[in-house]
Amino acid sequence: MENGYSHRLMAQAKFKPSKLTLFISLLLTGFIFLLIPQNITSKINFAFIDIFGFFLNIGTSAAYYQAPENHSPFFVPRHEHNRLQVAYRNLQAQYLEQKQQIEELGRVRMSEPDPTTGLMLAKIVNRRKNEFIINRGSNDGLRKGQYVLGDNAVIGCIEQVSADISSVKLISSPACRLHVKISAPDVQTYFNGTMQGDDKDGAKIMNVPKKYQIKVGHLVYAAPKAGFLQSPRIIGEISRCVTDRSNPVVWDISVKPYYEFENITNVAVIIMKAEPD
Repeated sequence: MENGYSHRLMAQAKFKPSKLTLFISLLLTGFIFLLIPQNITSKINFAFIDIFGFFLNIGTSAAYYQAPENHSPFFVPRHEHNRLQVAYRNLQAQYLEQKQQIEELGRVRMSEPDPTTGLMLAKIVNRRKNEFIINRGSNDGLRKGQYVLGDNAVIGCIEQVSADISSVKLISSPACRLHVKISAPDVQTYFNGTMQGDDKDGAKIMNVPKKYQIKVGHLVYAAPKAGFLQSPRIIGEISRCVTDRSNPVVWDISVKPYYEFENITNVAVIIMKAEPD
């Protein structure tokens, strides 16, 4: 009898693993699971969730959906409160955006003397060399040739228009040619000219006779254009005025725009209102 009991104790002691053996066994098992393809381990994971998911989620589901008893008419469950708070934050952001647009439109409107002129605010969504892409298009009344303001000065014209976006050709682009008026306060008059972008950060006024008294610092305005611009609008000022080397009877005039390319984020497109019949 004692011998049988002794054999059983020896058998239990014989098969009892040591801590080191257990650690190595678990480590090898982990390496085996790491070497198993991901699609197989994913199936095992999802199978475990399918079998035990109900028991795993029963506590968290109850805590989330079961609201404590509260008979106050102003009580709102936590998940509903969070949803309403997110909606409120979105509305608040939209309100601030609209407020900024109204302030910007009011500021531009105060500088616009012509009551028949409409203004369409737009955001710059992309920048290229001598070009802006704005988030307004034909659906907003835009069309090719309309003048564009930035910091209350003419910065270019609408070049291409789609339904909801447009490209603005800046006055620094060689493709942008505008009829301009050069102020001459010394003689209290304006001189006419044609301005073309210099493909850098400004523009040139071409073929202005040297008999006109033009100096550095004189202001340059976009000339009125039927259907697009009712009255002159400032562009910039003369930054250089010297004799043209290729044609000594005319001036070589450089224009510095009043806008800074990097600082403009919003623009306003001048839209002439249709005159009543």
